[in-house]
Amino acid sequence: MLQKSPANNTEYSYDFSRILPAMGGGLLALAGMALAAWGAFSPRSAPFNPLEVYGALLTAAGLMAAALSMSGLRRTALAILILAGADLAFGLGTQVLSLAGYRNSFLPMKTVSLRDTKRFTYHPLLQGVPTPGFDNGFFIHDGKGHRKIMPQGDPQGKRIALIGGSSTYDLGNPAGKTWPDDLQRIIPQANLINFGVPGYSTSEHIIQTAYYLAPERVDCAVYYIGWNDIRNSFIPTLDPAYADFHLLGHVDFMRIRSVTGVSSIVNFLANARMVRKLTSYAPPPADYRGWKPGKGIDKRLEAIYRRNLRTIKAINNQQGRKTVFIPQIMNYARLTGAGRYGWFPLVRDRDIPAINDHFNAVLKQEAARMGAPFIGISPRDFNDGDFVDVGHFNARGAEKFARHIAPAIRKACGLR
Repeated sequence: MLQKSPANNTEYSYDFSRILPAMGGGLLALAGMALAAWGAFSPRSAPFNPLEVYGALLTAAGLMAAALSMSGLRRTALAILILAGADLAFGLGTQVLSLAGYRNSFLPMKTVSLRDTKRFTYHPLLQGVPTPGFDNGFFIHDGKGHRKIMPQGDPQGKRIALIGGSSTYDLGNPAGKTWPDDLQRIIPQANLINFGVPGYSTSEHIIQTAYYLAPERVDCAVYYIGWNDIRNSFIPTLDPAYADFHLLGHVDFMRIRSVTGVSSIVNFLANARMVRKLTSYAPPPADYRGWKPGKGIDKRLEAIYRRNLRTIKAINNQQGRKTVFIPQIMNYARLTGAGRYGWFPLVRDRDIPAINDHFNAVLKQEAARMGAPFIGISPRDFNDGDFVDVGHFNARGAEKFARHIAPAIRKACGLR
């Protein structure tokens, strides 16, 4: 294409074979800067996380491709653009599919740090446990592998174990601002221990109760439960201990065996289901996301849940400690769609509130039958402004929850 120069009326030509790759490099650099900013500044981003580094690498690749193209090294520039662009397209594509509930995302993560040890460690009974001494500023574990409660309780006071899944571990809040932290501030005369672990159900709580409360000399065990049990609704091969689906997922959910690299394609090759089947000590759980969702209440699951509650109470009775139950609080405002957000593979979002209400009622019934204290609290006591997602509190929700349950825990655990 020829143009005339307005200065001297001479003709010159644009070399599109240089300009187009240079423009592509510029676009790639802009995309990389956007991802680096997302990784660095979005909520719950870990310092020096894979997404932040990935964005920086894409930015560098784009700028290098642009510079090489303008220098005449067009083939090298095109090779860089094709490789980096394919990796970016694959990562963004899997991220979109993941948000739609169809597949896992292989875009580099922003919630882990490349400088840290892994937050969870393999355990032969529980599959995964918090790594003792882990500290990335947001999540801090004590030397025994519990999420650390920041205010110091009374060392001579009654020892109260707070037991549950991620909503007890309190994924949405940083160290010092979890609801166990708030509860400890409200009842300083006790010594609280956070036994919450992301993903744990009553199946894991039975193991915790039987083997790991006695060494901590726990006087009173408080169970905030339900979410991780009801995720097993309608699993076709439901195991009595959730061993054929729920438990198998921990080593991947907790990122124990997975690779958190700075390339989408490398993440896929290292973490793909087929690769895990061939190389892992534990098979991945079945993928039910493409199956038709169930309806109503899974009575098989309800029977298991009732049995697990009775087992927990019986173990505590035998070991001489009190048992307290708290029903599961979830953010019903975000559970209204016909899709599936992922953790419940065979339940539509809009059906989760009714199932959760039912299992909360089951918990209340069983607590009354066993003579165990049940803390009356409802998901409808909370609103969307109390959560960071579908079930984890923000700082406001954590404080509200702690204030609500504190009087009942004082009474149930025999505090002065």
